[in-house]
Amino acid sequence: MKKKIAIIILTILTILLISMFLILRGNKTFFKNNYIGVQNQNIFIPKYSYFKDECCMTAAIFYSLKSEKTLKNEIDNYMKDFRYFEDNTTYGYKKGNLFIQSYEVEQHLLYRKIIIVY
Repeated sequence: MKKKIAIIILTILTILLISMFLILRGNKTFFKNNYIGVQNQNIFIPKYSYFKDECCMTAAIFYSLKSEKTLKNEIDNYMKDFRYFEDNTTYGYKKGNLFIQSYEVEQHLLYRKIIIVY
């Protein structure tokens, strides 16, 4: 009887792990460190960040389990080559053809939310 219960539990756990892996593998960014914007912009995303949503063709939202400090360090390292840009109608950071208006990390209870406005 104990063997049957152990086999059932092991089978359920295996199915859950395989399902989770397939869901994460199907996500746009989880196993990558870049996000391709709507106009083919190649934007850095810390690895293992789960793509959640795109808004208004200029913003993207991701979730991560990494610490806020780690995420901010990775993002700051990426943004160090960007230069600040400002004119009468907009402001942000520019590098080549890529313009990022803001790159934020919000702390939530169990996860961090990354918001990129580009």
